[in-house]
Amino acid sequence: MGKSSKQQQFLKDLESFEPILIAESKKHNIDGWEAEDIQQEVRLRLWIKYSTFKGKSSFKTWANKVMKNCIKNIKRDAERQCRKSLSYSISFDDLDDDESE
Repeated sequence: MGKSSKQQQFLKDLESFEPILIAESKKHNIDGWEAEDIQQEVRLRLWIKYSTFKGKSSFKTWANKVMKNCIKNIKRDAERQCRKSLSYSISFDDLDDDESE
C-alpha cells in the first residue's frame, strides 16, 4: 500500500529538517542514545502535530518551535525526576541518621 500525499510531504519536509534537529541536539550537549531518543520523540511529535500545520510559516519554522518545546518539556521532566530522586535519597538518609542515635 502506498503512502498518502500527506505522508509523502511530511517525510520530505522532515528530511529537510533533520540537519536542524541534529544541530539542536548538539547545541544542548546531548549526544549518544539520549540524542537519538530526543530526536525520535521530536519526530513523533512533529508527525502527531502535523495536522495542525497550517502553512502560514515554513515547515522548518513550525518544526523548530515544536522541537524546542519538546526539548524543553523533556529537560523539565528530567529535572523533576532528578529532584524526586534526590528527595527520596534525602529521606532515606534522614532515616539512617535517626537509627544511629
